[in-house]
Amino acid sequence: MSKLLIILYLFLLTFGMNVLKAEVLNEKEISLFVEKNLESSESLKTLEDYLNSSEEEIIKIEIKKAKDEFLSKHKKELATYIENGKNLIPIIKKILIDHGLPSELSLIPIIESHYKILAKSPKGAAGIWQLMPQTAKNLGLKVNKEVDERLDPVKSTIAAVKYLKNLYGIFGDWYLVLAAYNAGHNKIIRKVSFHGDTFNDIKNFIPKQTKNYVLKFTAIVEASKEIIEEKNINEKSVNFEVVKVKGNGYTLDKVSKLTYIPKEELIHLNPHFLKKKIPNDGEEYNLYVPKGYGKLVNYLLNVEDV
Repeated sequence: MSKLLIILYLFLLTFGMNVLKAEVLNEKEISLFVEKNLESSESLKTLEDYLNSSEEEIIKIEIKKAKDEFLSKHKKELATYIENGKNLIPIIKKILIDHGLPSELSLIPIIESHYKILAKSPKGAAGIWQLMPQTAKNLGLKVNKEVDERLDPVKSTIAAVKYLKNLYGIFGDWYLVLAAYNAGHNKIIRKVSFHGDTFNDIKNFIPKQTKNYVLKFTAIVEASKEIIEEKNINEKSVNFEVVKVKGNGYTLDKVSKLTYIPKEELIHLNPHFLKKKIPNDGEEYNLYVPKGYGKLVNYLLNVEDV
């Protein structure tokens, strides 16, 4: 029974409509009577508020159930994903906070990529935020034969922040933002236009995968707090530095020889350079180096004429 039918049924009981018989009122008259009283009845508003709050309680129960399941059955896997992101979570949190967004959004990559920078989907999404090529380009990232900045954790996070801000500007509700991140904003806009402007309103009209995505993320946020505290993940966990460099055409092999950083380590830290070289286009790029090398590399690549 739909919410509207429940409200109508209880309304009829409340007002003792035992005179509403087919031979007395026709269907059109009943409809006009109900619409007129729906507009003014405080008891119906109270009932609707109750039903809405009941749905919220159901969601809370579903989230708690999902959280308990993560901690009882999947805590090991969740801990592994967080371990993958221990170098990234503090940086992502800072970027989110600097842009006025909830730091909890730093955990979206747990679902999207397990914090694996090289993660790619069959549909072509890539990086920790699993951005599609055109979406990434629209957000200011370079995606071409030489460089794929979806694999640059800092730049891709800044792009994801832009996208999340745009989504929040559209929906004004973080649950809907998460749903749109998973299903695409156009699909959620259509559902909102037909069914209401909250996640509660649309949750039964969106794909099960998207509904589960939102509930799963909320449960992960709760479950991850405990693990992050246990692992003592903070800014000290980050083991790399970011150096801004101009596109000078240097290969990572040449950078290695200049800085004495092992080439394999530079390649591992900079998968966004698809040709293992900085493009020779004069544009600004992020070069990732081991912690402690930042000032030296900045001096050698940006100050000295080598």
